Amino acid sequence: MRNNWNQTETFEALKTYIDMNFDGLQDDIIDMMNDEKRKAVDIYGFTNDMVTFHSKDDVLTLLVHLGYLGYDSETGEVFIPNHEILNEYMTAISNSEWGEVSRAIKNSRAALDAIWKKK
Repeated sequence: MRNNWNQTETFEALKTYIDMNFDGLQDDIIDMMNDEKRKAVDIYGFTNDMVTFHSKDDVLTLLVHLGYLGYDSETGEVFIPNHEILNEYMTAISNSEWGEVSRAIKNSRAALDAIWKKK
């Protein structure tokens, strides 16, 4: 099956918002990539635009609105909703300057590619 998610115009936004790294946002994204949820997201302070950000919660709320995160209204938790979107996070991070994390993802992809090619 072909992944069409990154064909949307908001794909670049994912990388941009994560790179802002409000209040440890990058650490939260890494945790969510490891199938964890992040608690206590305040979705009510969000200004509902794509240019005004005052906190990590603003960015996480926007990512919910864009479909890059799921939101559990009962617990206030956010999470990466499926494997397809997880792959978009991996692509965004591997194309960012996250130091060791970016290098690890790039190396993992190169190793996996070599395995598939039986090298």
